[in-house]
Amino acid sequence: MPVAAQTDALFSEMSAEAAFGESLTFEVTVASEATVEEAELYWHAEGNPELSAAYPEIVPGQQIEIDHEVDLSFEYLPPGIDIVYFWRVIDGDGNATDSDEQVLFYMDDGPDWDSVTNGLVTVWWYSGNQEFADDMLGTANRTIETLATRFDVAADEPIRIVIYGSDDDFMEALPPNSADWIGGQAHPALNLIIAQVQPGAGAEREIRRMIPHEVSHLILHQATENPWNSPPNWLDEGLAVYNQETPDADLPRILDDAVDDGQLIPVSALGSSFPLDPQQAYLSYAESHSIATFIIEELGEDEMAELIAIFRDEVSYDEAVERALGMSVEELDAAWKAWLGYEGDSQPTGNNTDADTPPRAQTDAGDDDDLSRNELIGFLACTGIFSLGGLALFVVALRKVRSFGGSS
Repeated sequence: MPVAAQTDALFSEMSAEAAFGESLTFEVTVASEATVEEAELYWHAEGNPELSAAYPEIVPGQQIEIDHEVDLSFEYLPPGIDIVYFWRVIDGDGNATDSDEQVLFYMDDGPDWDSVTNGLVTVWWYSGNQEFADDMLGTANRTIETLATRFDVAADEPIRIVIYGSDDDFMEALPPNSADWIGGQAHPALNLIIAQVQPGAGAEREIRRMIPHEVSHLILHQATENPWNSPPNWLDEGLAVYNQETPDADLPRILDDAVDDGQLIPVSALGSSFPLDPQQAYLSYAESHSIATFIIEELGEDEMAELIAIFRDEVSYDEAVERALGMSVEELDAAWKAWLGYEGDSQPTGNNTDADTPPRAQTDAGDDDDLSRNELIGFLACTGIFSLGGLALFVVALRKVRSFGGSS
């Protein structure tokens, strides 16, 4: 934001405090030889350059004290982020001075948090022992190493993982009126994962499913970020499922049923948000995993690495596939389906009302396996745009589901 000139204003006693989920309070004292006529406050979540602004009313003078409160009931912020802020004051001639940037760590002030850091990854948790947190940390770093080694996707920005130990605590940390099926959120632009994992039976398996999946999303975002485009959902989600150390055991069955029934979704239809219908969503994840597996294991890891790298160049989906794999999206679709032994789409009949309905993932609400009450944070059920401190940011909501067959 251009300004006419600089005044000689001095800023002191700058501070900021947060009441989680309620408010941010900013304070500053300003001294200036010229009369300060206006004050402006700017802030943003670190990792996103777009600014939120406030224009507190002041009594003009050469020595002023300013405080301003931001109501977070209207401007939701997730826990575990750094808020960068600065002040600007303007004199009667339009000359302006900016303060140095300050940083406020914004965190849920309810639980008694512990944290552990290794490399680029920091885990925040409050329920469970050190081994529980170290498992998260080690799993995240293994995922980073795998992506770098196999696909030349290097992480270069810190990642924060905030883990709640109970559903109640977690739901209180989400935006008002959030759906009760949400089991976590990934904020790729902020390099942040927020999730609920209860220590105990099954926690290790859930950690090794959820953490690689979500870390893969963040690293792919880092590696391909540009203002014009992002990788298609089939690549983003397919690579995330492929990287899981604990597989989703029912995905092969869901895929096989769709192949047998002639009900596969075309690759071209998997580029944007997946369907909200659970049956179609499960199939979309199964197919994305299969497509990623086909590229990696049939065409080669180098081809997958090239496909990821090309998205840094702000190209279309069609151009990226053509340049990296030497085929069109339609040809990729055909090659992948041939690899599966797909005999073609089925034709619905007049009496078959279910001909276009893919198989439903089966669950048994009364069949508790060793995951107990830790309902698995399975698939990324939907994508959307949330308001984040006045900023429009891409957010992924994670659905709480039981393992499909009670054995994943």
